[in-house]
Amino acid sequence: MKTQSTLSPWHYVVFCLLMITAISLKALHADNPVTKSLPGVYTNLSIFDFLSRNNEPLGDFQSITIPLKRAGRLFLIEARIDDQVGNLIFDTGASGLVLNKTYFRKYVSNEKPTGGGITGVFNKISTIVVRRIDISGMYYENVVADITDLGHIENRRGVKILGLFSLNMITNFEVVFDANNSELQLNRIDKLGNRLNHSLPEIKFSFVQKLETQHNIMIIKGRIGDKMMNFCLDTGAESNVISSSVSRKVMNTVQINRRSGLGGAGGGSVDVLYGTMKEFEFGDHQFGSMETVITNLDAMSEAYGCVIDGMLGYDFWQKGIFCLNFAKHEISFSTGKGAAK
Repeated sequence: MKTQSTLSPWHYVVFCLLMITAISLKALHADNPVTKSLPGVYTNLSIFDFLSRNNEPLGDFQSITIPLKRAGRLFLIEARIDDQVGNLIFDTGASGLVLNKTYFRKYVSNEKPTGGGITGVFNKISTIVVRRIDISGMYYENVVADITDLGHIENRRGVKILGLFSLNMITNFEVVFDANNSELQLNRIDKLGNRLNHSLPEIKFSFVQKLETQHNIMIIKGRIGDKMMNFCLDTGAESNVISSSVSRKVMNTVQINRRSGLGGAGGGSVDVLYGTMKEFEFGDHQFGSMETVITNLDAMSEAYGCVIDGMLGYDFWQKGIFCLNFAKHEISFSTGKGAAK
């Protein structure tokens, strides 16, 4: 049994888009808005000009299904970013697109202030602009991204990781995430959140609950025992997490299995407890046993501006089919065919 584990990539970028400064990127040639010989350089446009459109998906489709690959407990999306081909981790715990410095180090960048994560250590983060991202017939143009070193994820999983595909890239869609069948379906919606493609078969969901967002992070209300708690939803988390500051009554519902080290993004490590969460309830549905880690989430709560009692990752998504509708502020769940019980 390994004694070192790594959680979600979310803690690499807790402050990813919180402290962006409006710094203009100047082109080398004034008559050309994009300098072809030097990727990521634009003229007379500030980062904020790009932010207003960097998550607008383009392409001639109303619905698209993106196949997901797996690397351990991570879900991967094949993508082309400018001249690089590789994988993006599907990570709704990242507040903005994050790219691996290994492949984008030649881009003109602006270094950003950073904060602390679970282990209190961060790599330096800089901001760049990429011209185009292509994913399964969908594409984005002029995308603002943070870059940092993600080489440790590549080394651990043995696959090429271009970066983290974040929540703000898909908030214009109705999102159907079927972890068991390794599929991500994106449906275009109107301003009210209704599907534009009426030919799609409807999924009968077991329940519909309120979905909140804080700084482009999804938050739901879950119950353990008689205690209502705030949980962050993170498709990039390889384990669930419970804050070490929850009440003793909640903690007594978790079966502790071992104590070990938790590796952070910048090489730091903290001591955490590993256990099994047995009494988590969401939308009157009991989710059964799920692996969990117990550690301090104070830095995460401070970053999001609200108390975060826990984070729901891989084991949670394996329990069924989830539908996220940001226009309606709803999350729906179904224990449909192929869903874990």
